[in-house]
Amino acid sequence: MVTVSSRASAPHGAPADAPAAPRAGNGSAPALDGFLAEATDRAGTVAPGFAQLWAEVARLSSGGKRIRPRLVRLAAGAYPGREPEAAVEAVGAAFELLHTALIVHDDVIDQDDQRRHQPTINAAAAARAAAAGSPPEHARQYGASVGVIAGDLALAGAYRLVARSGISGERLPRILDLLDEALFHSAAGELLDVDHALPGARPAREHVLAATCLKTAVYSFETPLQAGAVLGGAPEEDVAVLGRLGRAVGTAYQLVDDLLGVFGDPETTGKSAVSDLREGKRTMLVAVAQRTPAGEELDALLDRHEISGEQALRARDLLEQCGARREVEDMVAGCAAEARALLDAADLPPDLDRDLRRIVAGATERAR
Repeated sequence: MVTVSSRASAPHGAPADAPAAPRAGNGSAPALDGFLAEATDRAGTVAPGFAQLWAEVARLSSGGKRIRPRLVRLAAGAYPGREPEAAVEAVGAAFELLHTALIVHDDVIDQDDQRRHQPTINAAAAARAAAAGSPPEHARQYGASVGVIAGDLALAGAYRLVARSGISGERLPRILDLLDEALFHSAAGELLDVDHALPGARPAREHVLAATCLKTAVYSFETPLQAGAVLGGAPEEDVAVLGRLGRAVGTAYQLVDDLLGVFGDPETTGKSAVSDLREGKRTMLVAVAQRTPAGEELDALLDRHEISGEQALRARDLLEQCGARREVEDMVAGCAAEARALLDAADLPPDLDRDLRRIVAGATERAR
């Protein structure tokens, strides 16, 4: 079983007409869609290029499962002291917009050009700059600059959503603290992830696991569940156990994402199956493989300044042959077992317990 520690307490591009942002009600987070439509309209009064940037943020936010708003609603709806629906929706939208901010910045850091079967914001901006005549390096830098600005806007928007949510006075500081906790830990995880990709880096498994937990699990599962519980008026012991549960499930999900980033079908994941390897990412797969006879050859491949597609495929074969894939799959199962044990020991509302067990099961099913 994998034990997951918990916190102590609970060139300017050519202007273009901006595409319309998604309007409220087209998905599971109408508050987010409404906020993005409002921001895009507001930006249009400033400059067409600014409206286009907000529309790009909206485009990127429109895909995905929007699990964070779902988790907020799920937890909030299980308790009798629930805040008004608009407040719950706004908090869920804030966590989802935080997710958008973080993945936009992550795409810049990783120089990724595709997400959810679409160009990343930085790749789309770089393509516009190249079409306007910018040389490749300038176009790439332009795209990165636009991505940083977009991520910053989304990040500020997450806090704006909470500030305008109408949450009752005594609960508002708690929700803001949880949103800050999510951002704070994710930034720490991203920094660890960047450090682990340095040439010659040999992070221990526990450090890779820490980065996995911090980078994704806290903001995607742990704090949305806790925020929902706070919005519902849940007892403190439930808020605490939901945090520990979210950390375990979130870690499982991130480990599965690492597996899919190497062994997944690009048609399903929307991302190249060798991009993580070409970037030299020190995921848990790599950390496990480094302890095997395949480690030396794998390190020689991943430490290259540039790695070809053929070399990335060789690295993928090594991860399979040395048993790293199976071991990480076992870790996913261990996280799921830990989450089920937490549910068994807790006394959560029956409907919430049932739905959380389904989420736990889904974490392992994604790896198959």
